[in-house]
Amino acid sequence: MGFVLTEEQRLMRDAAAEFARERLLPGAAERDRTRAFPLALVQELGAMGLLGMKISVDDGGAGADNTGYVLAMQAIAQACASVAVILASSNLVACILADHATPVQRERWLAPLARGELGPAGFCLTEPDAGSDASALRTRAEDRGDHFVISGSKQWITSGAHAGIYLVFAKTDPQGGREGISTFVVERGTPGLVVGKDEHKMGLRSSGTVQLHFEDVVVPREQLVGEVGRGYAAALGALGAGRIGIAAQALGIGEAAFGEGLRYAAGRRAFGQRVVDFQASRFALADSRMDLDAAWLLMLRAAALLDRGERAAMETSMAKVAASEACGRVVDRMLQLHGGNGYSEEYLIERLYRDARITRIYEGTNEIQRLIISRELVR
Repeated sequence: MGFVLTEEQRLMRDAAAEFARERLLPGAAERDRTRAFPLALVQELGAMGLLGMKISVDDGGAGADNTGYVLAMQAIAQACASVAVILASSNLVACILADHATPVQRERWLAPLARGELGPAGFCLTEPDAGSDASALRTRAEDRGDHFVISGSKQWITSGAHAGIYLVFAKTDPQGGREGISTFVVERGTPGLVVGKDEHKMGLRSSGTVQLHFEDVVVPREQLVGEVGRGYAAALGALGAGRIGIAAQALGIGEAAFGEGLRYAAGRRAFGQRVVDFQASRFALADSRMDLDAAWLLMLRAAALLDRGERAAMETSMAKVAASEACGRVVDRMLQLHGGNGYSEEYLIERLYRDARITRIYEGTNEIQRLIISRELVR
């Protein structure tokens, strides 16, 4: 299966890569050290339409297809994975609004989000006791007729302290299981919405991950997105397509690590020769190049299937697993090429090693992805 990029896809990739190289990379290490949220940079990306990459130009987005999306996401992640995950979360919210919001809701939230006017968006699904099993949500949304009252807590919310809007999944029917979950928009500053502790994470340290608490938050009925009880289906659909975005993040981190390892090995000498000239180093580089290219092809295949409107549940899961695990292998090999220096914060490979690990966990662990793949094989 060959891939020939369209002019639009190349432009999307190149614009993201230029911004990443000139605006994101220079301050990435300092942001990681201080855990500073890059709000101004995110707003610049919003002005480029990258908070709503797959949203139509008429709605303020970039009008990209899935292939353009993953190419841009990979370029961003190659410079700063924290910014990439901020974009991924906002794009996830934008896609759900595009698919399920009313015309009034689209004008109120989707267009301003896609244009960067609201800042980033928070995707509020995960809870302290509900990760992979989203049906175990405890956050409640009590129907009071013309409004709902939301109570509960969410965890691992990217951009949580800085988002302009939050897409919140809550149970409107406590006994309804997956069919009892509905989706709501909660705006920043709504009474009862409390930003909790900042999560001090291993990696992606400048992505602003927090807990959120909903203390009897009153939400007007017009902020219900889609039908009552259809929230889980909306989340599942968006996350399924969004897995290729995680693959893109992993490949961006992996490519950055590969470049660092190759440069270091070419410039470092040991025992009278360059590190890159040792056979073990050559094998590490060869294996890493094969890992990254194979995963890249799986990612593009999944994106192409989605662009053609075909079923791609297995292929998106395969891309996510392959890319995240390839990334893990590559950063480990490239850190090893650095020797003891790779363990120092003075070298970029140390941050890449930390950032890589989460790609096997979020937006569906790789164990869950393997269940999806195997289910598709025997359906």
